[in-house]
Amino acid sequence: MATASRDRHASAQGLAATIRQALVNGALPGELDGFDGEARDDAASFVAEAAATRAAGKAVVAIESVAAGERRRHMRLAIINDDMPFLVDSVAATIAAHGLAIDRLLHPVLSVRRNDAGRLTDVLDDDAEGERRESMIYVEVERADAKERRALVTTIERNLNHVRAAVSDWPAMQTAMRADADRLPDGEGAALHRWFLDRHFTQLAHEMRDRKGAVSAPLGVSRVDDTPLLAPSTITDAFRWFEEGGDAPLAVKSNRIATVHRHVPLDVLIVPVREGGRIIDLSLHAGLWTSSALNAAPEKVPVLRARLAALQEKYRFDPSGHAGKALSHALAALPHDLLIAFEPAALETVALTSMSLADRPRARLVGVPSPLGRHLFAFVWLPRDESTT
Repeated sequence: MATASRDRHASAQGLAATIRQALVNGALPGELDGFDGEARDDAASFVAEAAATRAAGKAVVAIESVAAGERRRHMRLAIINDDMPFLVDSVAATIAAHGLAIDRLLHPVLSVRRNDAGRLTDVLDDDAEGERRESMIYVEVERADAKERRALVTTIERNLNHVRAAVSDWPAMQTAMRADADRLPDGEGAALHRWFLDRHFTQLAHEMRDRKGAVSAPLGVSRVDDTPLLAPSTITDAFRWFEEGGDAPLAVKSNRIATVHRHVPLDVLIVPVREGGRIIDLSLHAGLWTSSALNAAPEKVPVLRARLAALQEKYRFDPSGHAGKALSHALAALPHDLLIAFEPAALETVALTSMSLADRPRARLVGVPSPLGRHLFAFVWLPRDESTT
C-alpha cells in the first residue's frame, strides 16, 4: 500500500515537472519576467492539480489567490480543455470584460492520456501522433474578491461552452451560409456570402426565426444559449425590410456581445427564406469579420466594391486619378463592417466627408443610422496636429 502511494506521488511529481517545462517552452517575450524557479514550481503544481482529472468534453477552471513573498497579492487561473481554436483570445477577452488586468499568460498544448475516469495518466512528447491534445492555459491576474472570482469562473465556463459549440458546429454553419448564398439571386449579395465563406467571417451562431420570433435549427452558440441574437421588434422590422424590396443580405449589429474570439457586438447577416413567393423565415448568421476582411481593399469586397464603382461613376472620378484614389483610400480606412450595412446615400456622405478631410483636415462629426434604425453610428474626425493623447 505504501509502495503504491509512493508511485502515485512520483507520477504526480513527474507530470508536474513536464508541465513546468511546457509552461516556459515557447513563452512570448515578457511573459517570464519575474517567473523564477520557485514561482515556476508553484505554477506547475497548480496546473497539474487542475489537470489531474477532467471529464471528456468538459473544461476545468481552477482559481486561487496567491501571496508571493514581496510581490503584491494576485490571482491565478488554470484552464484545462480540449485543444481548439479561440481558447486563449476568448479567455483573455472574458477576463478583460471583468475589468481585470492580465499580468502573465502561458499556454502550452500537450499530448496526454487519461483513463476512463478522466484521470491524467501520462503527458507525451509533442510529436506524439494520434493522441489527445489538451490546452493548458495558465493566467496570473490582479486580485479580486471572492464574489468576483466566482463570477469570473462562471463566465469563463459559459464562454468555453460557447467556444466548443461554435467550433463543433462550424461545418454545419458553413453549409447553412452556403445554402443562403445559393438561395440569393446572382449578384453582390450572393457574392458577399461566398466571400465570407472564404475565411472572411468567423461564424459563431446560426438560427432560423419565423414571424412570431420562434427559433428553429439553432447552431453554434445559439444551440447552447437561448439569449436572442435580435429583439422581436427587429425581426418584425427585418421582415418588413425585405417585403419592401430591401437588399439581401441585411447586415446589422446585434446588441449581444460576442463571447468567442473578441468581446465586441456580434455581426448578424439576415437572409429571407421564401416559399411560394412569400417570406416564411429569416436565416440569421452571427459572427465576426476576420482581421483580413476588415483590412481588405474595397475593390475586393462584394457590395462595397459595387458602391465604390457607383460613386466613381456618379462623380466621374478616374480610379487611377487623385480623386479616385482618395475615394478608394477613404473606404479602405473606414470600418468595412459598418459600411457594408449602410444605405448608398449614407455611405456616400461618410466617404466624401473622409475624402475632403484628407486634403483639408478639420473637425467633423457625421451620424449615420443603421438600416432598421436600431443604432446610430457616429464618425468623428479630429486633426492630428491639433490633438494629443
